[in-house]
Amino acid sequence: MHVNKHSWAKGLTTCLFLSAFVSATQAAGFRELYSEAQANDPQYAAARADRQAAETLIQQAGGQLLPQVSASGSRIKNNLDNDVKLGSSLGTRTTTYDFISKNASLNLNMALFRPQLWLALTQSVAQVRQAEGAVRQAEQDLILRFSQAYFDVLLAEDTVRLAQEQKAAVAERLRQAKRYFEAGVGTITDVNEALARFDVVAAQELAAINILEIRRRALEITVGRFDENIDQLGDRLALDLPSPASSEAWQDFAVANNPQLKVREAALEVAEQEVHKNFAAHLPTVDMVASRSRQENPGYTTIDTTNWTNMFGVQVNIPIFSGGTTQGRVNQASFNRERSRYELEATRRSVTLSIRQEYLNVINGVAQVKANEQAVRSNELALYSAQRGQEAGVRTSFDVLNAQSLLYTAKRDLAQARYAYVLARLKLRSAAGLLGDEDILLVQSWLGNDVATSPADSKKTKTAN
Repeated sequence: MHVNKHSWAKGLTTCLFLSAFVSATQAAGFRELYSEAQANDPQYAAARADRQAAETLIQQAGGQLLPQVSASGSRIKNNLDNDVKLGSSLGTRTTTYDFISKNASLNLNMALFRPQLWLALTQSVAQVRQAEGAVRQAEQDLILRFSQAYFDVLLAEDTVRLAQEQKAAVAERLRQAKRYFEAGVGTITDVNEALARFDVVAAQELAAINILEIRRRALEITVGRFDENIDQLGDRLALDLPSPASSEAWQDFAVANNPQLKVREAALEVAEQEVHKNFAAHLPTVDMVASRSRQENPGYTTIDTTNWTNMFGVQVNIPIFSGGTTQGRVNQASFNRERSRYELEATRRSVTLSIRQEYLNVINGVAQVKANEQAVRSNELALYSAQRGQEAGVRTSFDVLNAQSLLYTAKRDLAQARYAYVLARLKLRSAAGLLGDEDILLVQSWLGNDVATSPADSKKTKTAN
């Protein structure tokens, strides 16, 4: 079968163009953007680098307990004049020695009793735990910052869309008022009221567009790139109450998992070990020492002589008086330990308060969403009644305009309540130390390309189907 090369190339070009167009217009997913934010966020990267630096402390502290081996050597050129007085009549005899001295040694030192080194090892383990908690906290902070920026953009987009819809509705109302006035069945007051409302809505639209641009740039800073088309929060949002349904249970989760508490607990342990480590400076130290050295031409009287020296023994160092420096360091470390203890208690109280607030925010968020859904339905009915009333001559154009304004305000409040509910759920799990990738997947399951509709719109769609 003969294939037309030109038609094949044309078809391939068309397919590539359509694929590129679909890729360009496909909405960016919540999970996809979070992965990019995780890879590009400098705060999260700094926390990970800090943890990697802390992990080297264990190796450093443990290495101090192992044998320390060193080698040294020197090569020195000597030029020496030796003057010998022979007597008052014979004068002085000068002899010049020109030789090279060579020295080399291999030294071994191993700590036998050094409490400071063992305490430093224990302290380094606590410092690693502290850095790991900081990374976990940075990860949760990133999720919250990204989610806040993401839903701020969605709310700004909803505000612009609702402003444009309201502007179109008011514009239609203005055209209708002008037609009625020209036909002699309307008044100039109706025209002026519609025109004034149109100008207000137009100004609100401009302000909403400006806020949307700012919110998009804030999301760009978090993610690392700009994307105008992102997934919307559709009707798949699950309005679930907190589980378990007890703030005390969530507080127990927080005590066991909250990364801020873990960081403070590790910081307190580091401070405790610092007190013990400084106090250990009062104690004697015992080291095993050994060396083997070689000296060639050690002096002008031993030219052409080589000495070998072997040494092995135990070295004890007993601190007696340091002028109060050692005790001053102990006192300073003790005060720092008390500060860490107070900081831990302050963090515990803050986390407890945050748990209670976010727990109530989730419960209140469910009620707010449902109440705003009912408000949208009520305002849609009120707008319908105002329009029918105007047609019957018992309501004015001003009443219709007010009903339209209240409806769009209710729709905006509903969108805001939905986003606030999602963020409250994330903040509750963050306060409990449970926020992670599974929450990203859950939020992604609520998102889609469809724009959230009002309850009445959803009902109409289901009825039509």
